[in-house]
Amino acid sequence: MERNKIYFSSFLTDDHTASFEEAMKYLREHPYTTLVVEPGEYTITTPLAREAQRAVMAGEYGRNPQKVMFNPKYEYSRGIDFYGQTGTVVEAYGVTLMVDGFMEPISLRDCAEIELRGLAIDHKRKPYTRAVVTRASELREDGSRECVLELDEACPISENTPMNLRYLFFDPNTYENIYARYDEWTLVDDRHIAMVVEDAAKVVAGVTELYTVHTYHSRPTILIERASDVKLTDVTIHSQPGMGVVGNRSHNVTLSGLCVVPSLGHHMSTNTDATHFTSMTGLLRLENCTFEGQGDDFVNVHAYYHQIIERPAPNECYMQEKTPDGTHAQSLDYPDVGDVLELTDRRSMKLVDSFTVLECEPLHDEWKCRVVLDHPLPEDTEGLVLADVTRLPKLEVVGCHARSHFARSVLIKTRNVTIENNHLFDVQGSGIHVAPEAWWYEGVSPENVVIRGNRIVKCCYRWTGKGAITVMADTTDPSIKCMKNVLIEDNIIDCPTTEWGIFVRNVDGVTIRRNRVLAKKENVVIECCDNVKFE
Repeated sequence: MERNKIYFSSFLTDDHTASFEEAMKYLREHPYTTLVVEPGEYTITTPLAREAQRAVMAGEYGRNPQKVMFNPKYEYSRGIDFYGQTGTVVEAYGVTLMVDGFMEPISLRDCAEIELRGLAIDHKRKPYTRAVVTRASELREDGSRECVLELDEACPISENTPMNLRYLFFDPNTYENIYARYDEWTLVDDRHIAMVVEDAAKVVAGVTELYTVHTYHSRPTILIERASDVKLTDVTIHSQPGMGVVGNRSHNVTLSGLCVVPSLGHHMSTNTDATHFTSMTGLLRLENCTFEGQGDDFVNVHAYYHQIIERPAPNECYMQEKTPDGTHAQSLDYPDVGDVLELTDRRSMKLVDSFTVLECEPLHDEWKCRVVLDHPLPEDTEGLVLADVTRLPKLEVVGCHARSHFARSVLIKTRNVTIENNHLFDVQGSGIHVAPEAWWYEGVSPENVVIRGNRIVKCCYRWTGKGAITVMADTTDPSIKCMKNVLIEDNIIDCPTTEWGIFVRNVDGVTIRRNRVLAKKENVVIECCDNVKFE
């Protein structure tokens, strides 16, 4: 199909937000158009976005603003909205979107065949605060110091600003995260704060920086929802008061050359996950991406476990996901007619049965859905959960780099997975973690997983996980083999301070071969598995 081409300068006024709105309207009316955005910096903002940031920084949303900002009824702004478009390509190399306020900068909702190329996204006032330690007392016997820190001019705070959520100290000389701790802080004046820092042996005046976020989850930088055939190519995300890319109920998504990395001179990127995908179908591929400094995993892929809350008939029920924070898109999760639901014992992770959905009625306002199944549920469903295993993508994570971030790098709760030729360095938790997390209502039990040719260095020394590569279900019955067919081969694991290099449990069909491993205690641990091949 012959494509149209139009330049953003055709829509450009002093109001960049309104200019993009006009461009989006044009693209909705003209499918298969390429929009060329000329290099430069463009500001997107709304009064609501600026008010959201002001309220967070003033402490009006409490000590953890996520409780206000991360729910389906919270009102927020969308910046550039691709709703209803087909076949749009945005060429934006050399372009930076500077976001003024807290919002969802890019929304790819209810659209198809969309590609964004070359765009960078950052914030006028970062969604975190940076400060430098200017004074530090002698180290006390308990390992603490009294410190005074100077805030960046671009990072104003008030005495009520949330400052005790996720934070880290950083040494720019060694490029090392320092996991010191503080409980309270005092605003000395408009540029300085004081605090007692624990575990402060590496905290040095004139060198050490502090980065602290002001909320966990809110809206993502880029939302992909009810969309198909979406590509993000060479897109860069420098900061966001929430996640980087969130995909939900979408089909065929490719992230190529995505960079979720700090901006120049900074060492924090997104407040939480760099990317997070739920209830997807088709192919989900991350290739040659770079992740650094985000506040959680670089990719998390899963379906949701639903609790059975009402039983009108033997083969009819109302089901509701029960994750502590709600879904990551803050929209209802529900199956489609024809989808297969697995019934699992949430405590033991034993598979009980599977069902085909004959009818589904989403009840968005009540945050639940009614389903009719092809045969009756068990009489007693206490402790049993349903998960849609039709909405699981084929996942490929290939040639990606990650370093210096919280939690895990690759967190997998899906099936038909290839994790290959990635380089993971200085990650608090496991570099690769394969497991259903029923305690968080995220699943399902993975199957057909290939972990090959990855290099994992200095991982799993602080956060969750048993080893640099961890394959393990959260179960009250360790003998349950809820995961199937896992291949771990040709990986290099250089983690001399980590207890175990590779830890595998709860798998039927595991092959481990030709890995080169350096760990503190044991290189490979295999527990409660069947059909094991170990070379």
